[in-house]
Amino acid sequence: MLGIPFLDDAVSRIFKPHTFDDPIDRLNYFITASLLAFFAIMVSAKQYVGAPIQCWMPMEFKGGWEQYAEDYCFIQNTYYVPMEEEIPQEISDRDERQFGYYQWVPVVLALQAFMFYIPNWIWKTLHQQSGLDLSTAITDAQNIRSMKCKDKHEESSKLSQYLCESLEINEVRQVPRTIFCMRFGRSLGSFVSMLYLFIKLMYLVNVFSQFVLLNNFIGRGFHLWGWTALQTLWTGGEWTDSPVFPRVSMCDFRVRRLANMHRYTVQCVLMINMFNEKIYLFIWFWFMFVAISTSINFLYCLSQMLPPRARENTIRKMLKRYDDHDNIFEQPSGQQVISNFVNNGLRPDGVLLLRFIEGHAGAIVARDICNRLFKEYLKGLQKDLQQRPYLAPPSSHSTKSTSPGVEESYGRVPLPEYQEKLLQPDSAFSLGKPKYV
Repeated sequence: MLGIPFLDDAVSRIFKPHTFDDPIDRLNYFITASLLAFFAIMVSAKQYVGAPIQCWMPMEFKGGWEQYAEDYCFIQNTYYVPMEEEIPQEISDRDERQFGYYQWVPVVLALQAFMFYIPNWIWKTLHQQSGLDLSTAITDAQNIRSMKCKDKHEESSKLSQYLCESLEINEVRQVPRTIFCMRFGRSLGSFVSMLYLFIKLMYLVNVFSQFVLLNNFIGRGFHLWGWTALQTLWTGGEWTDSPVFPRVSMCDFRVRRLANMHRYTVQCVLMINMFNEKIYLFIWFWFMFVAISTSINFLYCLSQMLPPRARENTIRKMLKRYDDHDNIFEQPSGQQVISNFVNNGLRPDGVLLLRFIEGHAGAIVARDICNRLFKEYLKGLQKDLQQRPYLAPPSSHSTKSTSPGVEESYGRVPLPEYQEKLLQPDSAFSLGKPKYV
């Protein structure tokens, strides 16, 4: 990237895009952070290698004196006075007009790049605590897409089995606590989903805080500066000297000669502000684009991940692509099976993982894996029902007690309709004839 092996490796490791994210995440932590890091390097090169400031000096200044004055003015700040105004006589008035942000532009740009990367670093660090290896699952799914049919079938089975065990699809669970329509907890299948929504919120808060940061750093109404500059150019106005990034400024400095102090006022050209002005004009519009995109993406994720019905619709769309389950969607009992599969089997984390797989490995791979997971869920549900005969539907013949004088009819606990159909061998979603214990 930069032609420096060590620096290339470091930057690649930090800003490398990952598999467990979406395009808006990469827009924030990868594209925006990389742009800001590039601008920081470019401004640093101009500021510390080139000539960031040049001043008009008195005639008596020669050689080293001129260099000393320019270095002093660059370090100790300058103040802005429009050409049509007179230079204030009071020193306090001049001090109020001072601006010194340009020395810190590379540092602030680097800080901004780091701020855009922080949410991704938190996401990479904390999502591993769930016990669900998102990176491996999504990478394997990507590899499946490029395999031959025979290998693809085998690897899909392995990946589905791994996800079935990791998501604990067939585990019996108690009713958990619910927060904002989502069952919350690390062991309840929503840790990764809630963490992901929190990271989305961090991206949103960060991009809006950038305008506050720049307004305090640069000042002079930066939050509307880009819009004002665009209006000026759109109406045919000239690109005049901006009070936000002045190119011509004044500088006062004193020189000690023997026992006397001599004060000089010189006019300087801030070449560095020509770069800063164009860079921050681009950054202003880029941040607006990122803010709008991140806001829409955050609201969309909320609407797709929090309501149970939205998660169920996502999985239904994946399952509808397979003929094996076509009959399920035609009956209410089948809808209940799918609802339980989504909310008690996959749970929010499983749905999120399938969305990641669909986004990175393609819809075909995601639907195939979803279909396999659904079959495993049905097998586990049937096995659980078959191992508990007291839950089975009553048989057609009556059962009598062997004890003399006592007639007993075993009380069977009635099953929900969808579970009764699971135990029927001719059911549309039955996987085989049950064997009662």
